[in-house]
Amino acid sequence: MKKIFTILLGLSIGSAAFAQNGSGTLHVFNDDSYHSLNLHYTLFTVNLSQCGDGYQALGPSIPLPPGVITDYTTFLKSSSFASSPHPYPIDSYWHNSTVVPATSISPAVADAQRWSYMKFELKDPNNPGQMNPTLGGSVGFYPTCTGIPNYISGTSTLNGINYAFKAEAVTFGGDLWINVW
Repeated sequence: MKKIFTILLGLSIGSAAFAQNGSGTLHVFNDDSYHSLNLHYTLFTVNLSQCGDGYQALGPSIPLPPGVITDYTTFLKSSSFASSPHPYPIDSYWHNSTVVPATSISPAVADAQRWSYMKFELKDPNNPGQMNPTLGGSVGFYPTCTGIPNYISGTSTLNGINYAFKAEAVTFGGDLWINVW
């Protein structure tokens, strides 16, 4: 019993010791526990000191397959221009009515930005067409700034097939996690 308590206390202290300000890695997981749908998504950032002035990712153009997890760190490392190109790259962003390449975002601007939320849609590659309502939405980390919740769920139907999903955004150990299942 004492060992279990010590382990739990250590994990609690270790998790709390890391910053949870959103500057960590963003992990996006298309959990295939309950579905086998492709995840089409775009990411948004926010400047927390202004509660706005964020960037919208233009991409990735490649959907995240079921059961796959991908990670995003900096603007540059999340692009195809990185020394190790990202498998689900975001090469440009929309900001102030302008397309901004990931390579031209200054370090000062990048340091002020935090991954904020993900807008997404799930699609069945074996059942093409537009679901009504759309099977997706937005989920994120700073509801007081963005108004985006950290948890959503929904259902839809396409060609007589019923679909359901849940999505949650959580922070742990300084990293951000979005899980869609």
